[in-house]
Amino acid sequence: ISEQILTYYCNYVNDLFYDDNISYQTQKDFEIGFDPESNRYTIPIRSELGDLVGVKGRYFYRDVPDDENKYIYLERCSKSKILYGLNKTMQYIKQSGVVFVLESEKAVMQLWDYGYKNAVSTGGKELSRYQIELLVRLGVDICLCMDKDVDINEIDLISEKFPDEIPLYYIYDNDNILNEKESPSDNPNKWRHLIKKNLYRLR
Repeated sequence: ISEQILTYYCNYVNDLFYDDNISYQTQKDFEIGFDPESNRYTIPIRSELGDLVGVKGRYFYRDVPDDENKYIYLERCSKSKILYGLNKTMQYIKQSGVVFVLESEKAVMQLWDYGYKNAVSTGGKELSRYQIELLVRLGVDICLCMDKDVDINEIDLISEKFPDEIPLYYIYDNDNILNEKESPSDNPNKWRHLIKKNLYRLR
């Protein structure tokens, strides 16, 4: 879609993301903005080539009323064909030899802030065939870092979608340090604990 679309939004950073461990500089790096018409923070979605393909909007207040969606697409895209952040993190993935796969766009920005710039997100806990092919073509170790509410059986089901020869790892909170539905990336200290103490090989 046209880059002109981003001129519809205000080029503002925000304290909500800042309080969620995404610095103002990282917000600028990922082009976070604000849409006064919908009263939502904006997250541009780009393909692995850097083309603008969509815009996601996050509800303005932290607490979301029952009649509102926390996230909506202000400009719709086919999320099953996107690994969010890959256009920025590709070089770091290649350098490190591993890609961290998380659920949310916010998680990629959090890890970027912590110095782990080799991450992508799938836009949810489901991985499409297209996303799996993108990950496999990276030619690196793949580490699944799902939210707290994804159990080990679900991780096993996800792993079965990958070719047998692909090095596959996962982070699992056996120490029970995450809160319900918390992402491994939400807290920098918890993240560092998990990758040090709770990183396992699937194959």
